[in-house]
Amino acid sequence: KLSETSAASSASSAASSATAAGNSAKAAKTSETNAKSSETAAEQSASAAAGSKTAAALSASAASTSAGQASASATAAGKSAESAASSASTATTNAGEAAVQASAAARSASAAKTSETNAKASETSAESSKTAAASSASSAASSASSASASKDEATRQASAAKGSATTASTKATEAAGSATAAAQSKSTAESAATRAETAAKRAEDIASAVALEDASTTKKGIVQLSSATNSTSESLAATPKAVKAAYELANGKYTAQDATTAQKGIVQLSNATNSTSEMLAATPKSVKAAYDLANGKYTAQDATTAQKGIVQLSSATNSASETLAATPKAVKAANDNANGRVPSARKVNGKALSSDITLTPKDIGTLNSTTMSFSGGAGWFKLATVTMPQASSVVSITLIGGAGFNVGSPQQAGISELVLRAGNGNPKGITGALWQRTSTGFTNFAWVNTSGDTYDIYVAIGNYATGVNIQWDYTSNASVTIHTSPAYSANKPEGLTDGTVYSLYTPSEQFYPPGAPIPWPSDTVPSGYALMQGQTFDKSAYPKLAAAYPSGVIPDMRGWTIKGKPASGRAVLSQEQDGIKSHTHSASASSTELGTKTTSSFDYGTKSTNNTGAHTHSVSGTAASAGNHTHSVTGASAVSQWSQNGSVHKVVSAASVNTSAAGAHTHSVSGTAASAGAHAHTVGIGAHTHSVAIGSHGHTITVNAAGNAENTVKNIAFNYIVRLA
Repeated sequence: KLSETSAASSASSAASSATAAGNSAKAAKTSETNAKSSETAAEQSASAAAGSKTAAALSASAASTSAGQASASATAAGKSAESAASSASTATTNAGEAAVQASAAARSASAAKTSETNAKASETSAESSKTAAASSASSAASSASSASASKDEATRQASAAKGSATTASTKATEAAGSATAAAQSKSTAESAATRAETAAKRAEDIASAVALEDASTTKKGIVQLSSATNSTSESLAATPKAVKAAYELANGKYTAQDATTAQKGIVQLSNATNSTSEMLAATPKSVKAAYDLANGKYTAQDATTAQKGIVQLSSATNSASETLAATPKAVKAANDNANGRVPSARKVNGKALSSDITLTPKDIGTLNSTTMSFSGGAGWFKLATVTMPQASSVVSITLIGGAGFNVGSPQQAGISELVLRAGNGNPKGITGALWQRTSTGFTNFAWVNTSGDTYDIYVAIGNYATGVNIQWDYTSNASVTIHTSPAYSANKPEGLTDGTVYSLYTPSEQFYPPGAPIPWPSDTVPSGYALMQGQTFDKSAYPKLAAAYPSGVIPDMRGWTIKGKPASGRAVLSQEQDGIKSHTHSASASSTELGTKTTSSFDYGTKSTNNTGAHTHSVSGTAASAGNHTHSVTGASAVSQWSQNGSVHKVVSAASVNTSAAGAHTHSVSGTAASAGAHAHTVGIGAHTHSVAIGSHGHTITVNAAGNAENTVKNIAFNYIVRLA
């Protein structure tokens, strides 16, 4: 990129040099023009001086001398002009070459500047020469005019011409200097061109370098910069920005620190074998020296409890060996085992471990539990006596099992949870709830306050509640006594306060209560149910079923469907026989042949229309031309006459001839056509009716039969069963 910039700068400098050389050429051209003007003026001055020769010889001689000097000045000026023109041509050529060399070096700028200065000096000198030549021409003209007037004036003019010649000579010298300067400008321009050529060569070299292929890890070339810090490219070059970012990241992530036995870091190596430093790292050389020393001084032997030696490590924690050494793993296991042992000073629930202790389930945070039976039949039992201080005590009693123990009766494997909670002392007392999981556990409960914070707890349960499990728990400020042989009462004792029962299950009778028809997809009836076939039942044995069917008869549901009771007021369980809804049918009548019938006759007579329609037409116009004809005439004579030899000859002959055609003419026509067109029409009689006597008769209508033997809808046959209890 820098090479491209240098080449562009060199090209710009060369262009500037070319412009300066062009300006120098223009100045030289102007100098040439001025010199030619001076030459013309000098020639005119010579001519004027020659003209004054007839006036005075001295004036002529002076004028001749002045003319010669002016001619010499003109010649010098002409040479100066030729030199300037040559310089201009050379400068123009150099300017073209400089323009071609678009990639000139920067150093040509100084030379071009010098050339520009010289060209400007040449331009100034040429301007002075132009002024002097103009002055000389003016003087010569004045001299010629004075010579024609008087000798003295000619003498004065000759003197002035001489001075003018001297001045012209001086200006010619200056023009020669200008030509020399132009030559120097040419030399400078050639030097600049040479440098421009060198710069162009350098530019070509740079361009050749620029044309190189892309750089890679295996060859030189041009490369693109990148400021990315996460690129894996091998064809890009990192910018200082990317390097700075990587440096700052690395510098911010790690601060060099010396390594110690407690931290990682940089470390110095050491070959010493007697150092106690913990800040140096041993080299392989020092390790080898120590190894060689140890290897040469010691002959290995097994260690025992009586001598030193080499020993094998073991992680076992149950070994009795005296020839093995314990590993840190074995030591840790032994230490962990020791730490897991209970110190003698430790206590469990306030009981010291210095000797054997007796723990209750409560001492170790487990539930109290016992197995018991509720004997005597279904009824009420005094289950427990509890002491519950006010405001913060809770008691929980749970029954695992239930009344009955029949296979296929999962509800007998029930759970009942009784929770008691003391009041806040205002008023004093307890409250409680029984949470039922099935119907075979505790069915109810109640309590009675016997004294202070002590209460007797009663529960109700069904028959055969034997071998059940009772669990209880309580807060630390309460106490519970379970009566494993509870007192039985068929009825609830007097004076008890009822608790609240919550069912955590849905009894089956709540889905299909006794008496509700249940669709059953089998002919095998489950236990506790019966087919609904119109049979009677024992109302005393099945009171819930009797509540649904007070007649003691189960409806016969065979072939019947259930219909919601209509709003018309039908009685529940009333029957409705077959029937169909009122509807319509399509029908067709059979065809009946009635034969051919004639209508009665009726004569209308002949009818005529009135006589109308007569009318006239107006006529006007011209008849067509006609009548052109000829007539034939018989017996007419024809005479033929001629002369011959002085005699007249005539021939008379008879013939039949026609007259000329004539007689064509037209007629004008006008008038009214005679009235005509009267006529009559025959009129047909219009629409009318006739009476046709058909006579009284009948038709046969046939309605096709449709439908099944009974009224049905799409259906699937199920048995209807009923829950008995």
